[in-house]
Amino acid sequence: MKAAIFVDFDNVYTGLKRISAWAATQFASEPIQWLKWLTDGLVNANGQRRVLVRRCYLNPQWYQHYRRAFHEAGFEVIDCPPMTSTGKTSTDIHLVLDAIDALLDPTHFDEFIVFSADADFSPLLRRLRRSDRRTVMFAAGAASKSYKAAADYVIDIDEFLKDALGEGGLCDERGLTQAQPGAN
Repeated sequence: MKAAIFVDFDNVYTGLKRISAWAATQFASEPIQWLKWLTDGLVNANGQRRVLVRRCYLNPQWYQHYRRAFHEAGFEVIDCPPMTSTGKTSTDIHLVLDAIDALLDPTHFDEFIVFSADADFSPLLRRLRRSDRRTVMFAAGAASKSYKAAADYVIDIDEFLKDALGEGGLCDERGLTQAQPGAN
């Protein structure tokens, strides 16, 4: 299965940080680890997953020190510096345009994976499904029901923490980690 992954770094990192500082750091500094889990361990009905497009959208003013780890994991890192005085970046529009470009690419991508809790991506997921592509989403923390419904598969936060990152905690209904013996 040919896949494309789009990571809204700021969104995922801050969401994970609310759950566990360790998990946020592990996600940001060891993308090879969770990418291997994604390709080899995550449920896939159509055989082995090959992630051909890997894009990470990152605010270089705040998260510059995580760029290298993503480069070493084969990601293209797209700088999305703040565009407003409130810190709003252009990540959303870059991610959507890149996903649509991948949809129209001569390479037929079977699956599109979006790492973000931002419900603004619901129309993108619906468009991809309408084009007969499998959609997968991961949200670190709370995500709207409509956003989850727009995806074919939602990566469970507990599964991601435990299997992809090696975190020992379990999340409650708000997405906050409940301390487990030995967990950070």
